[in-house]
Amino acid sequence: MEKEEYLIILGVLLIVGFFLFPSENLSGMFCDGDRGTLGDYYISVQNGFLMVSSNSQELFVARGRNVILKKIELDYSFSNGCYTLNVRRKPEEALYLFILGVVLIGMAFYYLAFLKYR
Repeated sequence: MEKEEYLIILGVLLIVGFFLFPSENLSGMFCDGDRGTLGDYYISVQNGFLMVSSNSQELFVARGRNVILKKIELDYSFSNGCYTLNVRRKPEEALYLFILGVVLIGMAFYYLAFLKYR
């Protein structure tokens, strides 16, 4: 096998590693007037509204069991005026695996298409 084939195989293995990388489970309980964070998410509960934001952008808003805005997958339950949240997400390191795999495969194909067989 040639070096570009090894790069393609390594890239595919890194991408597969991204999908096999375990997800993080972030959970917490927030009642009316509470504020806090879950990972990169800022959580606040005011006047019965649950608001989840990140980087000054609202990602999820709910009041009781009614979802008003949903930009992320978020498991939550509402009971006795309190929200129990559960967020599943891939860690940042897993994203680096995916990007590195795509870059390696792209480099190998660029080499094959434009440099090796000129």
